Amino acid sequence: MNTITRTIAITDELIEDLLCTAFEGGSTYWAENISCEDIEDMKKVGGYKSEYLTKTKKDNAVMYIHAEDDKHPITKKSIIDALQKMDNPKYKCTKALSRILNGQYDGGDADIVLQTACFGQVIYG
Repeated sequence: MNTITRTIAITDELIEDLLCTAFEGGSTYWAENISCEDIEDMKKVGGYKSEYLTKTKKDNAVMYIHAEDDKHPITKKSIIDALQKMDNPKYKCTKALSRILNGQYDGGDADIVLQTACFGQVIYG
């Protein structure tokens, strides 16, 4: 099989918008709580959890998604890695990625990104 790898710029704004969409509806059926590693840093960036990973001064800022009595770390890198994984036809999320890159995504598409960042795959719904 022949394959190509494409380079797509992923802006901080897109990451923030995806997280906001997931946190406000797309992932609420399984994500019981979202916490930030450093509460003081979160306050410094305005208190918006969806902006914590992109606006904090730490390159390795971590958020935790709480589900089923476990907490799962996510980072800016894990979000980008999730989007990269979605570009692989074997993962079967290329249509969701296309909607995201075209700015026409919904909560379900944002949920796929968050689950992939947390678990490496979609495990809920």
